Amino acid sequence: MLLAACFIESFAAPLVARLVAQATPIVAPDARVYRDIDRLTAAGLIDTIIVGIRPYSRREIRRLLTEAQRNLGRNGSARAWAEPTIASDLEQYAARDIRWAKPIDAIALDATYSGSTPRAAPIDSNGFLRASIDPLTAYREGRRVDRGASGGIETRHSIELTNWLAVAVNPRLWVSGGNEFIGSTDPRLTLQSGSVNMLFGNLSIEAGRDYVLFGQSPTGGLLLSENAPALDMIRVSNDRPAALPSILKYIGPMRGTLLLADLGKNQFHAHPKLIGYHISALPHPALELGLEVTDIMGGNGVPGFSTSSAIVDALPFIDPILRRRSDFISNKFVGGDFRWRVPGATGVQLYGEGALDDFDLRRLRSSLLEDGGYIFGLSASCLADCGRLGVRAEFHQTGIRYYTHSDYDMQQDGQILGDPLGPRGLGGYLTFDGDAGRAGELALSTAFEARSGNTYGSAVTGADTRGFHFVLLSRRPGEKRTRVVATWTPGPRDRRMTLSISAGAERVTNFAFDQGRDRTNGLAQIRYEFRP
Repeated sequence: MLLAACFIESFAAPLVARLVAQATPIVAPDARVYRDIDRLTAAGLIDTIIVGIRPYSRREIRRLLTEAQRNLGRNGSARAWAEPTIASDLEQYAARDIRWAKPIDAIALDATYSGSTPRAAPIDSNGFLRASIDPLTAYREGRRVDRGASGGIETRHSIELTNWLAVAVNPRLWVSGGNEFIGSTDPRLTLQSGSVNMLFGNLSIEAGRDYVLFGQSPTGGLLLSENAPALDMIRVSNDRPAALPSILKYIGPMRGTLLLADLGKNQFHAHPKLIGYHISALPHPALELGLEVTDIMGGNGVPGFSTSSAIVDALPFIDPILRRRSDFISNKFVGGDFRWRVPGATGVQLYGEGALDDFDLRRLRSSLLEDGGYIFGLSASCLADCGRLGVRAEFHQTGIRYYTHSDYDMQQDGQILGDPLGPRGLGGYLTFDGDAGRAGELALSTAFEARSGNTYGSAVTGADTRGFHFVLLSRRPGEKRTRVVATWTPGPRDRRMTLSISAGAERVTNFAFDQGRDRTNGLAQIRYEFRP
């Protein structure tokens, strides 16, 4: 009901005020502007922003940049970096008239060599995950990077046809060495993303293939991240945060999104449906709170079920807690996230996310510790001049059967929809990235990950899964990975041509949980983008 109210209010209010909105395409989540917006927010220049639901429309990005520009006087130490950065971003995402539409927004070429071998996720009686574990090549929005050489060329096109209609398309031609999860080595032309976007007041309706990120980490969270490919979906959102009426206005500006996606044919039950929604609120400009749910169900060969049954299953306070539909087959995650801009410490933000697999109040401790996943992060962007140097530290944890299921594993085309850490993992991450003006930008990321090789079963002590608990079946050595990746983007940021060079190395011990099977992986990539 709260999500519906958010949509209704954000749709009706602009019409009453007779405001004219402009439909715009979604900006891909790997765009550099997201990093800029994050630092502008940390510096205190943006108050009304929802981070837990991304990506943003081009219209929303312009609003955020304009708010930061208006508030430049708040933080003198940020002005030297923020003022030219905002101006450059506003020029790139300026409003477009159809008479001046470009045939091509951008052309990008990439070439990658990977010495990393992907491996399968562990399988036991709790379920399976038919996705590759290869963290050195993760967070690429579903773009394939197999062992050996691979590469691609892609173009982006968009047009804002009317005040209420915009269209975007991003085709990609790529060639790769193939692997056991997909198995193709021939050049393939695919649709990386492409959608029709409609805007009525502040109500956005999108149909097509596009990205969805839930969570506070820049690369997305536990349920939907940049590791996932774009989803074939219908999505309804309020494009900009909006305050609800009456007493609910004290919750602050809110943003919600609701999507229905088809996960395709490469599933245990072909073409299952993913229902996902996220609601976030700003009770204070420095604090964001969010609720998130994803639920996979249906598909070919599954007994039919009613729409009302699917809706009940997707409501977290009916099925996971009261267990009223234990006979309904689905895979559901329920979670929440927060972000806090620390007062008195300019540029410092704390954020976190927690999501539970099959939450059950009757086994609260097991649900939280064994079936839970968590991300906690700390970022600082004013260690030097605000915005020029950013430092981010994160801790990740995933549960025993996270993302695995006997019918609905959390993957599409061999890519985990959420955290590429996969099940039964712990990870620590530290990232430094700096802006050196005309010398370009340099980012350095380090990681240490440990994944348990143990296998588990489960047992119950009564009807309706009462007394559910995990049973250790076997012990295997844990797999550990230590990784460092550096990326250099030379030249000033306002150039139409962008070149980025990345190199990384990873040391793996007990690869695939095999004692003494150690290996060193390497990665090199070069990417060139031209914006006419």
